[in-house]
Amino acid sequence: MRVTKALVFTTWLYSLLLWLYLVARIILNKVNVFANVVYFVPYLSFWILGAISFALSFACLFVYLAVWGMPWEAQSDEHK
Repeated sequence: MRVTKALVFTTWLYSLLLWLYLVARIILNKVNVFANVVYFVPYLSFWILGAISFALSFACLFVYLAVWGMPWEAQSDEHK
């Protein structure tokens, strides 16, 4: 169970970092969001990759909080 928890948390963290990198690259370099990220993959634009990484980050955080709960809820149960 701890391996699954660590895998979900790590996936959330890296997808969030990827999304933040894409946002920073678009803002700082004024990149066209519809431009290809990889030249040989024409259907993978900055916009699509950003949407996928944001959705993955949202889904992983939702699963993490739904399955393992909020950290402050666990602390309040111990004090009762």
